[in-house]
This record gives sequence, structure tokens and C-alpha cells, in this order.
Amino acid sequence: MIKQKQIDILAKIIQREYDIYAPKQEAEELFVSKIENIKNIDYFGKIPLNSWEYLFFPPCEKMFHYEKNSFQEAKVDYPKVCGFNMTVLDLKALGLYDLVFKDDVNYLKRRRNTLVVGYFAKSPSIKNYQDYSNFALDFYENTLEHIPFDIFIEQTKTGNFKIYSGSYKGQDILEKAKIKEYQNVKFAGLIPEEGSDKRMLELYNLIKNSKDHKLWAELDKICIACGKCSQVCPTCFCFDFEDIPENNSIARQRVWGNCFYPEFTATAGGENYTKSIKNKLRFWYEHKFVRIPHEYKIPGCVGCNRCSNVCPVLININKNLNELKKK
Repeated sequence: MIKQKQIDILAKIIQREYDIYAPKQEAEELFVSKIENIKNIDYFGKIPLNSWEYLFFPPCEKMFHYEKNSFQEAKVDYPKVCGFNMTVLDLKALGLYDLVFKDDVNYLKRRRNTLVVGYFAKSPSIKNYQDYSNFALDFYENTLEHIPFDIFIEQTKTGNFKIYSGSYKGQDILEKAKIKEYQNVKFAGLIPEEGSDKRMLELYNLIKNSKDHKLWAELDKICIACGKCSQVCPTCFCFDFEDIPENNSIARQRVWGNCFYPEFTATAGGENYTKSIKNKLRFWYEHKFVRIPHEYKIPGCVGCNRCSNVCPVLININKNLNELKKK
């Protein structure tokens, strides 16, 4: 069985080649942050308040320049980074990104320079375990076969660790750390052998047929359309293009979009089909529970509950889904 000391050595080996980003306690909250001292890495297994999205899909990136009637690919730095201690739910979100951006050159270049280290704490040694109920999943044997990772660390009830390798890149790092006790896991696709997620199918029909439900009118009076839920969601991937003048050229950059912002669905003719707040909310829920499952056959919501945790007016996605089940 692997001890904490060996995990620390693994982190140091990784830090020689990659900038490590990991859950880190800051004041009262846990955030995904750049790690300078590996002793600051959090191992409780709690989901950070922010998501890992910006490692794989940055808030702003230049795509190309247009100068003298020609296009030139932008020179983008793709640093070697490591997402360390990503939860199972965040790895499921990464799996969706890998599908959405499978033909995106910028994403693929960044992805190749990223080391993904997953983490699961079977029994976090904390007093108030109830706080962890949203992400303390049962660990099934076939879970790892259906999520992307290079290395996966599982903390056991005894406080020791099991190590799994999901790629040659992961094996190479483990060998450099002189860790020989690990199992190889072959990725078998995002959809389990038993078929599509049953909860996903249930919610697909629920949201699709909810247009006239009273919940949307009730939320319309509460939601302030601040967009925080979309900003922290690990499965949001909408973006806009902006053209920025630069000396004698024009640079096109890709920036995060947010369906709660007024300009998101504004058209040249002045129309905006998500002008009302209830329409914005339905648009967001349909994206997660209808459009993504329809196109990619996997859930568009991984159940991390970040949206509920950051909402300034305490809108809770789980309560909303339960309300929609009522006639």
C-alpha cells in the first residue's frame, strides 16, 4: 500500500516538469490554485468552489491575426500544467470537453501538455462528513474505465493510497517517482457497458417537457442573472469571438461566453430570444439536460453542486429538479 510520503514524492517529481494546480485551502474556501509548496495540496477530496475549466479552456485565447490580406496563426504558449487531485465528477466533465473539442487544434495542443491526476477519498478524516455528501460517491470497479486520466490516486479508509495508471504518460511519471505498486486501467469510453446513464434519460424528458411548469415563473422573480452558476460550472463551454485591433493587424480571440448575459443571444435585428430571466434559466437547464445528452450521449451536469454553492440568491439546482418532478 502507498503511503503519503510516496504521494509527496510523486508530486515533487511532477513539479519538476509541470506547473501543478490543485485544491488548496484559502481562508474558508477550497479553490483550484497554482501550487508552489506541495504541502498546501488538499487531500480531503472535497470539490473546490471553482472548476478546473481554465486549465483546458482558458477565459481568453488568441486564435489568429489578420494582416495584409492574410491570416496568421497566433503564437500561443502552451505551458506544461498538471491538474492534481481532480475528483471523479471533474474528470467526467473533462471527458465531455474532450468530446466537444475533439477537433479543436488549440484545445488539443493544450491538452497534450496537461497531466491529469485524479483523486478519490473514500473516507475523508473530517468531523462533519455531511458537508461532503454531494461528492462522496460509491467507488465502483468500472468507474475508472470511463473517465480520462493519466494517474489516479484513491485514498483508502486506512489513510493509505492505491495508484492507477491511465496512460503511458502516467506510467512514465510513476516510474520516475519509483512507484511500482499501481494498476493499469484502459479507457473504455465515457459510456458504461450497461448503457446510458438512467438519471440522464429521466432528466432529459423532465426538462424537455417542462416549458409550462410554474417553477420557471417563480425563479424569474428570484434569479438576478449574474451568471455565477455558469462561470463555475465545469461543463459550460460556450464562447464568443472578439476582433481586437493590434497595430496594423486584427487579432481574433476566443473568450468565455455566458448565457445569462444580455448579449449572448442578441441578434443584429435587435431580437433576443432569452431576454427574460426565465428563458435564460430554461436555456441553461436545456443545455445541460437536453442538448448535451442528445448530441454527446453523456450527462451535461455532473452533479458537483458548484452552481448552488455560489448562487447569491440561494437557488439550488437539486431542489429545482425535484420541483419539476411534481405535477
